[in-house]
Amino acid sequence: MDKLVRTCTETYLQQFNKRVTQLRVPISGSMDLTHKCNLRCVHCYLDPQNTKRTSHQQEMNTEEIKGILDEVTAAGCLYILFTGGEPFARADFADIYQYAKSKGLLITIFTNGTLITEKILDLFDDLPPRAIEISLYGATAGTYEKITGVKGSYNRCISGIEMLLEQGLNLRLKTILMTSNRHEFFETQQMAKDYGVPFRFDAALFPRFNGDRLPLELRVLPEEVIDKEFSEQNRRDEWKRFYDHFRDFPTSDAMYQCGAGLTYFHIDAYGNLQPCLMSTKVQVSLKEKRFLDVWNGQIRSIREQKMSSEHVCANCSKRILCGYCPAFFQLETNSYSGISEFMCSMGQLRYERLQSIPVRRGP
Repeated sequence: MDKLVRTCTETYLQQFNKRVTQLRVPISGSMDLTHKCNLRCVHCYLDPQNTKRTSHQQEMNTEEIKGILDEVTAAGCLYILFTGGEPFARADFADIYQYAKSKGLLITIFTNGTLITEKILDLFDDLPPRAIEISLYGATAGTYEKITGVKGSYNRCISGIEMLLEQGLNLRLKTILMTSNRHEFFETQQMAKDYGVPFRFDAALFPRFNGDRLPLELRVLPEEVIDKEFSEQNRRDEWKRFYDHFRDFPTSDAMYQCGAGLTYFHIDAYGNLQPCLMSTKVQVSLKEKRFLDVWNGQIRSIREQKMSSEHVCANCSKRILCGYCPAFFQLETNSYSGISEFMCSMGQLRYERLQSIPVRRGP
């Protein structure tokens, strides 16, 4: 019976997702509640030194955020990610969160974990989020605080993690692999295992939105990234299943091949709608236009853009393995038709590893 239920559920979800995509329903989105943050992380895509109050004063107020939540839920949004900046840096976070829950939204929160308070725990006790993800940048205070630039932040992060776990909330840990913490990667991963929570990592650092290319200097060599990526059996199996499933799918000439602008959207702290977090060159203010008008207008036009047949990625069979992303390319090369040699190398290395890895059967 359990197997039948799982099969029926999977079939339903496949049909549901297919229909959502066909109808171009914005079922999932993310929202920067603020660009303010109590940390100054060296790799941050926002300017970690930007402490100008004028820019923060232009961020959406409580009622503007609630109004946008009204519009996105009316358009079909079911999943929302609250991120930043640091979401808990907003004094009105509880008000916004409660309102989002009242709209029936399934909420995930990205946080650095250092601002968890009893008030937040009480809020989540009554209205638990779908998931909380905390960035853990190292296994020791020295490494973590070299990245965050704030003394004492490591202990506050660990305290936040343990408080949320004690509350029984759905917590996940993640890290950004970079030259500053590469030596503690396995220890950081082990911390997640010891806490009994999922762990993921990313190494695709990109320039800041203001054009500063300093984060690129923190990249780890692709060979080391893939070594760490394939060091775990589960990750190897996931990549193998993913590749075996998608490698024979027909190629598309669409420039954007993910869910950006199709079923996914991003709204920044100032109320600008864009296809995804990284598509900063395509922004329309929701303070001036309604969500659905922009979704069906400027955002739709992004999905209609085609990749040139001359583009180096156009006929690449390894495109599904590199993390192909025109918005990423634009940030790194100032051109949607450019490519990231870093990402291209990782795609090639993944391809080479996958050729000799069988799929593990059984539980």
